[in-house]
Amino acid sequence: MTTCPPLPRVRNWQRSIGLALASTLTSALIAPAAFAQEQPQAENVAAARSLGTQGIKLADAGDCKGAIEKLERAEALYHAPSILGRLGECQIKVGQIVAGTENLNRVVREELAATAPKAFRDAQTRAKGVLNTALPKIARLTVKVEPTDAKPQVTVDGTPIPSALIGVERPTDPGTHEVVVAAPGYLEQRSTVTLAEGGASELSLRLEKDPAAAPSVAAPPPPPPIVTTTPAPPAATDSSGKKPNTLAYVALGVGGAGLLVGGITGFLALGKKSDLKGCVDNACPSSQRDTLDGARTMATVSTVGFSVGFVGVGVGVVLLLTGSSNHASLAEPRLAKRERQRGVAVQPWFGGTSAGLNGTF
Repeated sequence: MTTCPPLPRVRNWQRSIGLALASTLTSALIAPAAFAQEQPQAENVAAARSLGTQGIKLADAGDCKGAIEKLERAEALYHAPSILGRLGECQIKVGQIVAGTENLNRVVREELAATAPKAFRDAQTRAKGVLNTALPKIARLTVKVEPTDAKPQVTVDGTPIPSALIGVERPTDPGTHEVVVAAPGYLEQRSTVTLAEGGASELSLRLEKDPAAAPSVAAPPPPPPIVTTTPAPPAATDSSGKKPNTLAYVALGVGGAGLLVGGITGFLALGKKSDLKGCVDNACPSSQRDTLDGARTMATVSTVGFSVGFVGVGVGVVLLLTGSSNHASLAEPRLAKRERQRGVAVQPWFGGTSAGLNGTF
C-alpha cells in the first residue's frame, strides 16, 4: 500500500506575513471611504466652532439663556465635549437640571482617543465636578391616577408622560409644575405642585365621570356565522322522468307467488293422477273417487295459480317499463302508507284434497 507524502507545513512567520499583507491591503481600500464618511464638512466644523465660541463667551458673561441657543446649534453641527459640557452647565443654571446632568453624563462617559486635544480632556474633568454638585438637586415626582383602568393621559408642563411612568417616581426639575390628567369619558383634572431641590412629592388625582359625555355603547356582538346547507339530492329517477313504482313491485311479488303455488299444486295433481287405477274416461271405482277429486282440485288450483302468476308478473313488468299513471301516482302515498302499516305477505296453503293462496296487501 502506497502512502502520499505529507503536505509541507506553512511556517508561522510565513503565515504572519500573509495576514499582515491582507490586512494592509484591506485597510488601504476601506480607510479612504470610512474617513470620508466620518469626517464632517469643513463648513459645518467652522460654523460649530464659531457658534461654540459665542456661546461660551455668553456663558462666561452670565447670560446662560442666550448661551444655550448658541451651544445647542454648535453641538448639532459638530460634537465636541467642550461645547456639550458648557451647554450642560448652562442648563443646570437656568433650572433644567435633568437635561443638564444628562449632557454632563455624556461628556464624563465618553471615551477620548489618545490624540484628543487638551480642551476635550479639560472639559471632561470640569463636567465631573459640576455633575457631582448638580445630581443631588434633582427632585422626584410621582403622579397617581384613579381609576387606573381609565387609560389616563398625563402631561407635566405640557410634556406628555409615558404610561409606564404613571404611579412611579419621575426625575423632575425643582420648581412649580402644572399637571394635567385627561381620559375619555372623564372630566379633565388640573393640579399644581411645587418641588424643592432634591425633594420628592406624590400627587394623587381622581377622575370624575363627565356627565356630558356620550354613554359608551357596547359593541354589538358579531353576527352568527352563516351556515349554508346543501339540499338533499332529489330521488333517483331515470332519464325519462319515471318515479319508482311500488305497485309494480307488489304485482311482481303476487305474480311470483302465484307461479310458485301453480307449480306446486300442478306437481301434486300429476302425482295423484298417477295413483288412479281402473279409471276410464273419468269414470273411476268408488275406492278411487277421493283420489280423483283431489287431483281435480289440485289441477284447478294449479291453473288459478299460474293464471294469477302470469297476470301479476305481466302487470309488474308493464308498470316498471312504463311508470305509474296519474292515478297510480296519486294512490302511491296511500299504498306506501298501507304497506308500512300492514306489510305485504303471500303464503300458499295445502289440504288433503285442496290448496289455496292467502295474502295481505
